[in-house]
Amino acid sequence: MYSRNTDFVVDYDPTVDTSEIVTRRILASTFLRRLKHKKPVIMFIGGDSGEGKSIAALRIQQLLLEIQGFDIKDYINDINVYTPIQYPEKLKRLLFDERLKKINIITMHEAREIIKAKLWYNFLNQAISDINAQARSVKRLMTIIISQFIRDISSDIRYTLNYYCKVSRPLGYGKSARLTIYVLWKDDRDLEKPKLRKRLLTGYLRYPNGRMRKFIPSYLEISLPPTDIIKEFEQHDYEAKADIIKRKIDTLIKDMEMELNVGSKKIDTILEYYTKNYEMIKLIGKQTKKGFKLRPDFKDMHDLTTIEADTFSKRLFTELEKKGIKDTVGEEDDILPE
Repeated sequence: MYSRNTDFVVDYDPTVDTSEIVTRRILASTFLRRLKHKKPVIMFIGGDSGEGKSIAALRIQQLLLEIQGFDIKDYINDINVYTPIQYPEKLKRLLFDERLKKINIITMHEAREIIKAKLWYNFLNQAISDINAQARSVKRLMTIIISQFIRDISSDIRYTLNYYCKVSRPLGYGKSARLTIYVLWKDDRDLEKPKLRKRLLTGYLRYPNGRMRKFIPSYLEISLPPTDIIKEFEQHDYEAKADIIKRKIDTLIKDMEMELNVGSKKIDTILEYYTKNYEMIKLIGKQTKKGFKLRPDFKDMHDLTTIEADTFSKRLFTELEKKGIKDTVGEEDDILPE
């Protein structure tokens, strides 16, 4: 009845079902059904900086856990890996901790901005290799890997991916992200030179009268998770990365002081670091019409006086205006703690 390339079959009543409902059903039918049949799911999510890759992954986690009867608030820090150093322990707990026995999702968030490119590349490939070797023998997991470029994963490891996804966010406040899902398959017609191919996710909509219609979505709309979930995620993300960032900047300052024998360039060094690492700016505050609003704990993180923090904030605001990204940083929601 269905073609060989059928990835999902979902009920659809056009008189009552919204795109959000259809997206939820397609995600469940595609990924949870595969896990139910004891097959792992390894998904790569790519996209440019600021397009909402991590938030889209968070929403996918929330929906899939909710469908299985779990509240993501109870597991948000268990299933999200913010820095490579957290990965071994979190994977171990997910595989063997009784509390997490039925939790089957883990997500590795991009960390190229806090570790060297080569280390990030090596980490991704080792992590996927570990999951392929360990998770299959213990329990099947849905693994979501977030990075800007698919080439961050070596060609041989790429063959173990099941899905390749791209996230884009239309201009405009509050717009849902668009998730394009491709199924990866191996073209081995030339045995000497097999190739990795992709095709759009393909399935069927089942109408109330029993009629079936083939459906190949060019993208699925992924709305934002609830604000409290975003806040908790961002807080954990910040806490995991803040110490690493602080140590990196402190090292830069010390090297500069030794070389120049001056200590007056601290703000310059901190400003240069963040303007060269755009993703990090979203961790430390958000842009407003009146200026750049820093997190309350940013000052303590870098041992700044109130005057130094204000100076940094004003200079960062000016730099963002110069680069034409005045209205993009922190646009999704006001997720800073009061």
